[in-house]
Amino acid sequence: MKVLKLLVVMVFVLLLFFTVGCASRPNVKPNTTADETGTMPVPTEQATAAPTPVEEQAVKYVVKKGDTLWGISTINDIYADPFQWPLLYKANRDQIKDPDIIEVGQELDVKKDYSQTQVSDAIQKAKDTPPYKPHTTPRKSLPLKY
Repeated sequence: MKVLKLLVVMVFVLLLFFTVGCASRPNVKPNTTADETGTMPVPTEQATAAPTPVEEQAVKYVVKKGDTLWGISTINDIYADPFQWPLLYKANRDQIKDPDIIEVGQELDVKKDYSQTQVSDAIQKAKDTPPYKPHTTPRKSLPLKY
């Protein structure tokens, strides 16, 4: 019988706790005093500072064994579209001489501020690129101007 009473009391306390909560409610009273003209102030919303725009942090990708620009472009945090690989090449021309040849450990910049026209152009160039032919040294001239 004592166990049953204790159980009922505990259930009651838990119900009370969950319905009332453990945090006190803030006591905010509206301003009911008149200003010097004798009129009541009209409530206004407090102005909040607009968030300052944050520049998109540059994304870097370190090339791993077996990576290709096509494969890197498929990664969701990169472009999520393999046909956008020319954008990776364009952003990293200073360190990539041939888009077919990238080196393990290269740190590639991933730019995402391209216009829709630039993205469409890159996709078309990827589609126009001739099939891959294995080679180990950079080609003297690329099949397209990327």
